[in-house]
Amino acid sequence: MCLQQSNTISQIFSKLFIRKRILLTFLLVFTSCWHNPQAAEEPNLDLDGFISFFELYEAYCPYFAHKEIDWKADIGEYNQEVFDCTSEDELVAIVVEMLANIQDTAIYLQRLENDEVVDTIYPYSKDYEVNYNMNVLVENYLEPNGWLGWEEGYSEGLGWCNPEQFPYIFLDTIAKTADSFSQLDAFIAECNDLELPAVIVDLRMNPHGYYGEYHAVGRQFIGRFAEKVYPGAIYRSRSGSEYDQYADLRPSVKVMGPEQYTGQVIVLVGENCSNMTENMLANFRNFPNVVILGDTTRGNVSYMQTSQLTTNWRFSIVTETILTYQHHWIEGNGIYPDIAVEATEADFAAGVDPVLDYAIEMLALCKP
Repeated sequence: MCLQQSNTISQIFSKLFIRKRILLTFLLVFTSCWHNPQAAEEPNLDLDGFISFFELYEAYCPYFAHKEIDWKADIGEYNQEVFDCTSEDELVAIVVEMLANIQDTAIYLQRLENDEVVDTIYPYSKDYEVNYNMNVLVENYLEPNGWLGWEEGYSEGLGWCNPEQFPYIFLDTIAKTADSFSQLDAFIAECNDLELPAVIVDLRMNPHGYYGEYHAVGRQFIGRFAEKVYPGAIYRSRSGSEYDQYADLRPSVKVMGPEQYTGQVIVLVGENCSNMTENMLANFRNFPNVVILGDTTRGNVSYMQTSQLTTNWRFSIVTETILTYQHHWIEGNGIYPDIAVEATEADFAAGVDPVLDYAIEMLALCKP
């Protein structure tokens, strides 16, 4: 994911901060010698990739001020270990430790062989609970209520019920092109023909989605429920050398699709929702016809670019994040539902989906 900026990240990567590189190289060598005069020789490995890693996070990671991280102190803590590294694996282990301190589950390192990814490391992870059970959902709720399956030729993604029986649609993976929304458009057209006062949009099973150009695909989806142009989320990136210097972009959400559904939209969410799904929700929650129901989302909205660490390893660099229009940091916090509904394993074992049950009650209240 990337924003349209005058200086793109790829252009910035190519410049590699030459002046800062010289200073950082001096820092590595100087502090190494200061701690251990015996280590005044050249480092054992080519540290260009590590220096780029340090510089790029120093310049672009938006989380340091928010999470009270002193990135400069980390280089002082690890410099001797970096200087003494004798293998790529040792250097990668140090980078993993440094990145774990940022506490961002989206950050990764990848090992490549012949341009193919053969290993991926996520330096930081955290437990989360899902608030749905797919078997319970399909067998006890969808199949008895006009379940029409998945879009033909696309076994994951958009699932729906016959709107005349049960106005429900789920999205478990955001399609890669806007052309994949033909079934959504058909669903919306039928809901409008039936003059339905409310529909359920279930996003609980969507952990990521597709990062289309300027978030186009996610906007295609939510724009089909917009009556007019609405304020969007805040897309935040660093704008200066200080950790709390930011540039904020606030694009609006536009009406999309051949026709829109503008009745009550009950959106189901939970901890499984992250990344593009939270991006969508940060925009969705500004719609007056949308109610968000369920559990707080995971809180992981990092936009990434990659750069080379060593011959065989590359790292991701966080270049941007998302805040709600009300300036709520989603990273590490998630998006709170308008109505919180708890769902447990005991509920699922009993064949019950409390979140969907609550939404069904709301549907009944919306009937004229």
